[in-house]
Amino acid sequence: MKVDKDFIKHIANLAKIRLSKEQIDKFTPQMKTILDSADVLQNFDSEKIPQKRYNTLEFEQLRDDKPAASQSQEEALRNAPYNEKGFVKVPGGVIDN
Repeated sequence: MKVDKDFIKHIANLAKIRLSKEQIDKFTPQMKTILDSADVLQNFDSEKIPQKRYNTLEFEQLRDDKPAASQSQEEALRNAPYNEKGFVKVPGGVIDN
């Protein structure tokens, strides 16, 4: 897969995040490394590795789901760096460099 600046801009657009030119320059080689590593894992033969058994819970072992008081809107927004009209405000769009 060809990982270049246009690819990073496309991914950012799909994720609806805005990246600066510096971020695109920084993320391009990082994304290439990540995808190259994933490609190595795709070609790894894991047939001889024993499966791990996980401890699972039966539904009877779970606690009852009881309604409880939740946070107020004001409490939920208290730690949001930006909010507007009672909602968390996040950056949107993509900068086309």
